[in-house]
Amino acid sequence: MKQNSFYITTTLPYVNAPLHMGHALEFVRADAIARYKKLQGYEVFFNTGTDEHGLKIFEKAKENNLTPQEFVDNGFLNFKKQLTMFGISEDINFVRTTDEHHIKSAQEFWRKVSNNGYIYKKNYESKYCVGCESEKTDSELVDGFCPDHPGKDLVIISEENYFFKYSAFTEKLLKFYEENPTFVVPDFRYNEIKAFVSRGLQDFSISRLKEKMPWGIPVPDDENHVMYVWFDALTNYISTLGWPEDTEKFKKFWSNGNPTQYCGKDNLRFQSAMWQAMLMAADLPNSHQIIINGFITADGGVKMSKTLGNVVDPKDIVAEYSTDALRFFLLSEVSSFEDSPFTMERFKESYNAKLANGLGNLTSRIMKM
Repeated sequence: MKQNSFYITTTLPYVNAPLHMGHALEFVRADAIARYKKLQGYEVFFNTGTDEHGLKIFEKAKENNLTPQEFVDNGFLNFKKQLTMFGISEDINFVRTTDEHHIKSAQEFWRKVSNNGYIYKKNYESKYCVGCESEKTDSELVDGFCPDHPGKDLVIISEENYFFKYSAFTEKLLKFYEENPTFVVPDFRYNEIKAFVSRGLQDFSISRLKEKMPWGIPVPDDENHVMYVWFDALTNYISTLGWPEDTEKFKKFWSNGNPTQYCGKDNLRFQSAMWQAMLMAADLPNSHQIIINGFITADGGVKMSKTLGNVVDPKDIVAEYSTDALRFFLLSEVSSFEDSPFTMERFKESYNAKLANGLGNLTSRIMKM
């Protein structure tokens, strides 16, 4: 039987902090899809890895008295160890944005976009959230702070940078969305990104002055600038396939592999609009589908916070109840696309009623028969 190919990827977490329950949800769900496709006879390329550039990483390395490279090397090893507690497939592919091939691939991607006329240089001033590694407009702020990182002061950037002509893709993206009605799942997230794009896209900065933020991929033919972390990191989805050299692998898994990207709702704009516009700018095929998770919250929909003491650490769950118990809860009890609470009470109730008494007793009876 001729096998079809299938490509699936998670987003790449930063290596500045341990993986949390939201990461566990994303990895376990993507892994379940990868396993299902393999059972159907598909040749699967399952990708993940680590995002290792940017101001957030640079500052964290300084805090730990390490060079950025030492910090990310340690972070990547910890990342791989943490993934084992989620029971992720052993044949998963790992990419790092500090890999030599990824660096060359990201630079070639820049060149293609620039040669196509979608990169230019100008002076600008902007408010920047280090936590998100993204610019913020006044309308997005709550009490002067990024809503996802309250209390964390914004950085004011004022310099000459390279810009991506995002504004040139408003109509192109809307046409693409119209022609691909199941591109973003679920529907209400698709409606959200369509509304965002229809309001008109703004060009955004894709470089930083090296003298201010040296930890990044050098901009081709300009030693004074490094790439903005998102413009660099998003290209991992194709650099991991050997692009641009390995045309056969790229065609097999990207052009013909229905490339599917799994992410949380905070990645909606980056994955379903920014990355798609970048692919168009480089004359490359778009992703096939973007699947958007909700957030894992504490009881009552409150955001998990160490300050509030309501964080449930996946490491603690695995240590006491096992990897399979964690995977069972995430796959069966968490809402497919809405925010869902993860409390010890809910977990224990599900574990006892459904896993131990339900499936456990059924398995025991079958084994005796």
